[in-house]
This record gives sequence, C-alpha cells and structure tokens, in this order.
Amino acid sequence: MLRFTVKICVLVVLGVIALVGAVTAQGTSENYDRPMDALRAELERTDQLIERAGEAVRASQAPAARLSLQAAVDLQAKAWRAFDNEYPRLAQRLTMQARDKAKQAIAAGRMTEQSEHVVLNKLERVTELLERARETLADQSDGNYQTILQSATDNYNQAWEFYRSQQYRPAVMLANQAEKALLKLLRAVEGDQRGNLAYERRAEAARELLERARTLAADCGSDRASELVHQADQAYQQGRELADTGKSRAALSALQQARDLANQAIRECRGDEALANRYQRLKDEAERLAEILSPSDDQGQMYLEMTADQLKLAEEALADGRIESAAAALKAAELTLSQLKRYLDAAGG
Repeated sequence: MLRFTVKICVLVVLGVIALVGAVTAQGTSENYDRPMDALRAELERTDQLIERAGEAVRASQAPAARLSLQAAVDLQAKAWRAFDNEYPRLAQRLTMQARDKAKQAIAAGRMTEQSEHVVLNKLERVTELLERARETLADQSDGNYQTILQSATDNYNQAWEFYRSQQYRPAVMLANQAEKALLKLLRAVEGDQRGNLAYERRAEAARELLERARTLAADCGSDRASELVHQADQAYQQGRELADTGKSRAALSALQQARDLANQAIRECRGDEALANRYQRLKDEAERLAEILSPSDDQGQMYLEMTADQLKLAEEALADGRIESAAAALKAAELTLSQLKRYLDAAGG
C-alpha cells in the first residue's frame, strides 16, 4: 500500500514538472515571436510611409524629393532582407533610416509645391502691376518711364521662363525686381499727376538704371564696368544730397551724370565680344561636365540638356544681334550649370 502511494506521488510530481515545462516553453516561444511580429509591423508602417512619399514625389516632380524617395526604397528593401534572414537589429535600424528618407522626400515635395505657389502668386501680382503701369503710361511720352517699364517687362518675362523650368529662386528674384520697379514707376507717375517736381521722376529713373547697370556689371565681370557703376552711384548720392538742400539744378546735373556713367557701364557689359567670350566659356564648361557625367544619370542629363538649350538660344540671339536676349539666355545657362555642379558634388559626397 505504501509503495502504491509513493508511485502515485511520483507520477503527480512528474506530471506537474512536465506541465510547467510545457507552459514555460510555450511562453518562451510566444516571447520570441512577439518581438518579430512587432518588427514586422514597423516594417509595414515604413512601407505605408514610402507609398505616401511616392505620391508626394509624383505630385511635385521635385528632383530632391525623388532622390530621397529612391534612398528610402533601397534601405527598406535591405531591411526586409535582414528581417527574412532573422537579423532583427539590422532590420530595425535600416527601416528607421528608410522612414527618415521617406519623410525627407515628403518634406522636399511640399517645399517645392510651396515655392511654386509663392512664385506663382508673385507673378500674378506683377502681372496686375504691369497691366496697370501700361494703362497709366498709355498717354505718356517720357522716355525714362518707358525705359523703366521695358526693363520691368524684360524681368517679368524672364521670371516666367524660370518658373516654367521649375527654377523658382531666380524666378522670384526677377519678379521682385520687376515688382519693385513697377511700384516706384507708378508712384512716380501718380506723383507727377499731382504736380510733383521733375527731379523725383528723374531720380527714380536714374536709380533704376543704376540698379540695372550694377546687375549687368556683376554678371559680366568687367572691372571697367564695375568702376563706372561705382562712379555712377557716387553721382546719384550726390544728387540726392543736393536735392535735400534745395539745390534742384545741381541735383539734376548730378543725376544726369549718374545716368551717363550707368549707360557707359551697360555698354561695357553688352558688347558682342564680351557675350561671345562668356558663351564660349560656358560651352566649354558644359562639355567638360558632359565627359564626366554618366549617360544613365537621368537627373544630371536633364541639367545638361537644359544648359544646351539655353546656349543654343544664346548662340542664335548673338547671330541675330539680339544682345539682351543673348545675355538672358547665358544667365539661365550659367544658373543651370551651377545646379548641375552642386548635384555632382552632392552625388560625389
């Protein structure tokens, strides 16, 4: 009887031990599976974010956004491979990096859309001012006003060209210049209509001409043109000081001197030879970059094609003697080449 009782106790103890072992094993399995399930969920969340980033990139067509999206896709593919091969820590790190790149793509897309919206609003504002200025000057024969209006119109047209090619920074800069000139032009004309002195008209015209000469001198790189602009600026400031002291005649004489010097600077920069040299320099630079650019680099090839188109326009304008059009095309080619060089530097880094 005693032996039977002992056997029963032994069997009960063994059963309890087996049951505890099974429960422990099941708990260990569940604890092992639970982190992997959580990691899979993290990977799937990153997949969803990358899908959102893809939609943002397709909507904005922003080059920076496309690059960030591709980086996110590549990192996520590596994360899934690490997960499938049971490297959870590596998979976690890679998917978080992919998520950061996807967020960067979304942000870059939004920034491009915002930039486009800002520039478009600015251009619409300048369109209204330009129409108003044309109506106001319809019966005006003042050559200074017409010069300012034409300069603003040129900047406005070039701003639209940059906008259409998604170069928003130069577009908004030119639109701001046109807006500033048109506002001052309208104020000057309206002031004349209220009987303001002729000095204010000429001062505004001289200042606009001086700004135009300063921009051209900075672009063409002529020391002679820069010195002429400096002298013109001194004469303009002297005219302002004379006007403030009531010396109108001397002030007008100083303004005329400023205009003459500014025109000399413009002529110095707008010679055919200077533009031809600039065209050749940009063409040589584009050819040099074309040699180091991979034919499969779509982004780089796009910049190169845009540069070639602008250089072609500049070549045709020089052949026809259209100096202003040639200068504008060369400026656009220079900006696009700068973008290409920054892109190559970033890719090389």
